[in-house]
Amino acid sequence: MGRSREEILAEIKKCRAADLSDGMDALGLVNKGSMSTEMRPIRPGISFVGYAWTVKLVPSDESFTPCETVEEYVEQNKRFCSDAYSFMKDLNAQDVTDHVLVIDMGGYPGGVLGSENMMNFHIKGMAGAVVDGGCRDSYECNLQNVNAFSTKRTFHHVSGRMKGDGVNIPVNCAGVTVEPGDYVVADDDGVLVIPKDKAEEVLKFAKAILESDQQKRKDHYEALGYEPDETLSRI
Repeated sequence: MGRSREEILAEIKKCRAADLSDGMDALGLVNKGSMSTEMRPIRPGISFVGYAWTVKLVPSDESFTPCETVEEYVEQNKRFCSDAYSFMKDLNAQDVTDHVLVIDMGGYPGGVLGSENMMNFHIKGMAGAVVDGGCRDSYECNLQNVNAFSTKRTFHHVSGRMKGDGVNIPVNCAGVTVEPGDYVVADDDGVLVIPKDKAEEVLKFAKAILESDQQKRKDHYEALGYEPDETLSRI
């Protein structure tokens, strides 16, 4: 009997994206799950793993008209946001612990992620977010240790620019087709998507690769007089 998805997730968390990518290569899945190199963390040192929870946004059919009062702007913004963030209704109704929010915006430079909503996702137990589009409020996001990767950095909102087009459906994020429930692995090297039906096979190779690397690096540490660190005892 195969392992549960929770067991698989726990094992994937022990590996580096590099090991898992090599495991994908071993199955002939060369570059298949590798997001574009434009997909980068909003700061160094971010890493997370989780199940894909997908969202698709597309360009809006309408945008803001000139406002004379703050109240007019607030009303327009509320209407546009209710569409662009319509996925929140589904997200709030589900247990999204250990999930990664994967948003396909076709690379549009609009900030669907920001300092407030990313804190909200963290409260709900999400591991992080990956968006083929924009993240804004960068300084605040980094103060808050937000776990986010994006292909664009921007001060633009998605309000009046993008609208919802589906949740928990197959999406194309930074060049990779992502199915709901696939495993998303993110670290300083980039973002890798492992198809859920291939994860156990990928792990077989990835763990062997990691074990070999750890032993060789341990020998190098000893030769150079380095103190051991956590990278030598992942598994």
